[in-house]
Amino acid sequence: MSQQTTGGRLALVRALFADIAAEVDEAFEAHGGGSPEAAFDAEMDRQIEQVLPGSARFALADEQAALRWDAVFQRAERAAEMLGSRVPEPELFHAAGVDFAELHDLLAQHPQLEPVVAPFGLGADAWQRAFEHSNTGTHLLLAPEALREFAALDLAPETPTVTTTAGVGAGYSTSPSHSPSSSVRWSMRLIPASPSPSLLGLSFAHGPHVTLPEMLMLQLTRVLGGEDPVDRATFTWLAGSIAGGRLAARHVFDSAEQAVRVNCREPHSQGPHMGARPPVSGA
Repeated sequence: MSQQTTGGRLALVRALFADIAAEVDEAFEAHGGGSPEAAFDAEMDRQIEQVLPGSARFALADEQAALRWDAVFQRAERAAEMLGSRVPEPELFHAAGVDFAELHDLLAQHPQLEPVVAPFGLGADAWQRAFEHSNTGTHLLLAPEALREFAALDLAPETPTVTTTAGVGAGYSTSPSHSPSSSVRWSMRLIPASPSPSLLGLSFAHGPHVTLPEMLMLQLTRVLGGEDPVDRATFTWLAGSIAGGRLAARHVFDSAEQAVRVNCREPHSQGPHMGARPPVSGA
């Protein structure tokens, strides 16, 4: 993770230290030149480890743990580039209520879990383009029902999220309400990433379920990293319902087509190869 304080991180730090920001602004105005934002940015990069050590390092005392989370966000950023978006700074997730220390403890106890930073509100086209432009040979196939009602499957979970708005910057929100089309909401949760769902042989009624964007982000980051996609021989139920509750979406990796595939079935459907990947949040 770069130490450069940019975007939402700078906005957050300026808000937290308004007095310091005002002093820097006044000093530069008095001397008639320079960029107050650039000066404040540089000064915060120099002092942030001392002033906000928990925020700057995910509230973790363990350096190796902090490095692991750095890698998580770098991995997410690569996928976000494919999506034409940008991952908010981890400090904003921390400020929104994500407890990285708790998540780190859970990862130590349950190694099958994988951190997933996922965006909501980008729409189907962005995801399909991301897979096509990933240069991995993997593409996204959506059943007509899933494509038609993609917005119903593109809703953020009711956990702390960070909201980015085009042209405005990043802020944070814990509201479960759906954001406007100009906004992208980001979640930070742990998803069971074993080859098959952690709970198998279940109908849709047995949740909670991973969201479609989280599943897509998990698969996109894995293929970008040269790792095997999950669900090569199983189906994972996805959160949300469509067709007035008559259908639920499920995910599978189609090895023959080299495709992440989303199709739909009746919620009561079940079988030995269908199940759930219950997400875990640190809040």
